[in-house]
Amino acid sequence: MIPSKADIFPTSTYFLQDKCTVKIGREEHEALLSYTLYVETKEDEDYDVSISRTNLKVNNKKIDTKFLEISNTYMEALFPIHCKIENYKLSIHNINQIKKRIQKTDSEIRSVYSGEGTDHIRNHFFNATETEEKLMQFIRELHFMKVAEASMQKFNNKKQYDTSWKVLPIGTSQWKGETFYEKEKNTLFFEPKIDNAQEIMNDVIRYIHQHEYAVDFEKENVPLYADFKHNISYTGKTARIESAETDVCIEVEDKFYYQHIITIQTK
Repeated sequence: MIPSKADIFPTSTYFLQDKCTVKIGREEHEALLSYTLYVETKEDEDYDVSISRTNLKVNNKKIDTKFLEISNTYMEALFPIHCKIENYKLSIHNINQIKKRIQKTDSEIRSVYSGEGTDHIRNHFFNATETEEKLMQFIRELHFMKVAEASMQKFNNKKQYDTSWKVLPIGTSQWKGETFYEKEKNTLFFEPKIDNAQEIMNDVIRYIHQHEYAVDFEKENVPLYADFKHNISYTGKTARIESAETDVCIEVEDKFYYQHIITIQTK
């Protein structure tokens, strides 16, 4: 029996915590985001799912600085995201609406704020989203979208699963592996292997040199370690997540370290 769209991606409200740690040489940066995602299945629309984000907090606090407010305002223009479910992947369906919201948001921000900091945030955002193709890719690479797609693999008979993960601030890593759904426990496990390790290593070296970090790569054949673990527990017969944890880690000796942990709880 083919599952319905409501089974594959049921209406749900989730609480997410998103913790990212990046170390380059002796410098370390850590960020903790939390927010609520509301997923609504749409059986009678020309799209299948609507995704909204609310209640964003940074380090467990509401946004209280100008630059975080500006950054978040641009990001909020992306929502709601309307998607079609195609082969257990999410295809963005309302890109024209999103583009119009971004343009409106940009006009409102520029009428209130100015200066180098504002220009930097604006340029960074528009460099990533300036064309329709870039905008769609930007949304597809949002980490919660990757977790959401992984949850649908409960119903996918094709166990081989390829995915990507944006490694901030380096580049995009590619991963391949099999998903394992345990019906008795109603859980899904995914631990793929990295598929573009050399490319990521090159991105790390390029980024370090570009930003002139006090890190050297004089030693040849520096190893890169990469690990990806994704665990989901479901509430019942659908793909509604009860809890989930995604842990992505990439390490290059004492030169570069990246760990991203996203946890999800149903509300």
